[in-house]
Amino acid sequence: MNFKHVVLGCLVSAAMAVFGSPAPANATTYTYAGSWQVDQGPNWLSSPPNGPLAYTGREAAALLFGGTASHYVISTVDNDPAHINFSAWYSVIGYGGNQNNGGSILADDYFSKYLGLYYGPTSGYPANDPKAAASAYVDDNAGGERFINFAFIASGVPEPAAWAMLLIGFGGIGFAMRRRRASALA
Repeated sequence: MNFKHVVLGCLVSAAMAVFGSPAPANATTYTYAGSWQVDQGPNWLSSPPNGPLAYTGREAAALLFGGTASHYVISTVDNDPAHINFSAWYSVIGYGGNQNNGGSILADDYFSKYLGLYYGPTSGYPANDPKAAASAYVDDNAGGERFINFAFIASGVPEPAAWAMLLIGFGGIGFAMRRRRASALA
């Protein structure tokens, strides 16, 4: 076996480690974490004049199940990872919802908060404004069992250290090839 075969073998192995084989080990997988009804959150009239804190779907999952919002994805469909739609049910203050049933389906990281934090104001809020403050965890328009958000934890994303090791490996192979070529010319 010559040096070129060793280098080629290293490159193929490294590429498979990072980009995967038919069943990639580094693909993002989702594990069901739990669910909640939007109206299980605090009442929209609490904490006047600004209202309670507002949460994106992902923020509500982190609040309820632990961890950070960036580790979650949300679905309005069911608890099957194959059906994740990356959307969440929200209440939007003063608005009957984009589904004509009190709730709005928006991106799971949709952000619209009064003063950047709240589901409010509790008085003088805009009527029928689909862009008003929204929360995936508040007792307001989206009330009842049909407004359930399903949370999933994302895992299996390659660590930055794996990419660093791959680059170091490629650098080492390049250095070895250059050194071998220099010694062959001498």
